[in-house]
Amino acid sequence: MLKRLGRWLRVAGHDVLMLPDGTDDRTLVRRAHAEGRTLLTRDRQMAEQNAALADLVLLDCADLDDCVAALNRQCDIDWMLAPFTRCMNCNAPLVPATDAQRRTMPERARQSATMSRYCPHCDQVFWDGSHVAHMRRRLASWNRRHRGGPPDQHLT
Repeated sequence: MLKRLGRWLRVAGHDVLMLPDGTDDRTLVRRAHAEGRTLLTRDRQMAEQNAALADLVLLDCADLDDCVAALNRQCDIDWMLAPFTRCMNCNAPLVPATDAQRRTMPERARQSATMSRYCPHCDQVFWDGSHVAHMRRRLASWNRRHRGGPPDQHLT
C-alpha cells in the first residue's frame, strides 16, 4: 500500500525496508520489532491488533501527497536528511561511482552529470539528471510544509 511513500523516504535518505506484497501481518510486525523499525500501515485492523507489539504508525491517506502529510503529522520526518544516498529500489547505501561505472552511463549523462553514485547491490549507476532537481524540490517542499517554513513559490 505504501511502497511509493517508502521509495520517496529512501530518496530522502531514510533506511526503509519494504517486504514483498502478501507478506503476512505477523511477519511484518515481528520484523519491525526485531529490527527496531517503525511500521507504516494503512490497515486499521493490523494497527489495532499489533499496536503493543511494534512501533506502528497508522496513516489515513489516499495518494502520495496525502500520505506525506499524514506521516508528517505523526512523525518528525526530515525529507532532506541525506537525499540520493540510498538506492530507491533496494535501500542499499549508494557509493560514489568509479570511472568504469560512469562509462556505463549514456554519453550525454556523463557529460552533464555533476554527481554519480553506484548501488553495489543492484549494480546500477544513478546520476543527477533533470529529474533529480525536480525530486529535490519536492523533498524540500514537503520539508517546508512539515517544518513550518515559507510557502512554496509557484513558477509560471
